[in-house]
Amino acid sequence: MLPKKNSLWNHQRVNCSLKTKYYVEPCYTLKLDAAWRPIEIIDGFKGFNMCFTGRASVVLNYDDDDFFPAVIVLKSYIRKNFMSYSCNRKNVIWRDKNICQYCGGRFSFSELTMDHVIPKSRSGDKSWTNIVASCKRCNNKKGNRTPEEAKMPLIKRPIVPRWDIQVLLRDKQIPQEWKQFI
Repeated sequence: MLPKKNSLWNHQRVNCSLKTKYYVEPCYTLKLDAAWRPIEIIDGFKGFNMCFTGRASVVLNYDDDDFFPAVIVLKSYIRKNFMSYSCNRKNVIWRDKNICQYCGGRFSFSELTMDHVIPKSRSGDKSWTNIVASCKRCNNKKGNRTPEEAKMPLIKRPIVPRWDIQVLLRDKQIPQEWKQFI
């Protein structure tokens, strides 16, 4: 016999981290260093915990919530070295602005690949200075050769992109509370 729809057997969304039957929508906090520069985006629970333990101060709360801070500032940490992005296909294509670095054509994301300037078979590593965006045609044409051997010079020398929090937020909706800090 199946239980009735309004019985206790109904499926409820459970927030496992709190071990309660109440579901809490994900909430994020913008973390600033002591010089008020954005460092990262963290979970709202972690932001609350940092303020509760005295490692950070609340700068701004969300309008509808006094529990989760929207923006916090650390009391002691000042970022001295810049953060970096992972060297993956999405970020390489973003750095090269969807342009094949061999033929100069502009392509959609799905039409571009990552190409090792110095091939992996010749000890070429997966680093920002050895990876470029390449269309599939140019990547196949270059094959397992260097650009000089393939007579396919690079349009632009690959570099490590400069870190900016705007890039982390490039395809996300930014909360109104964060805009004055970014």
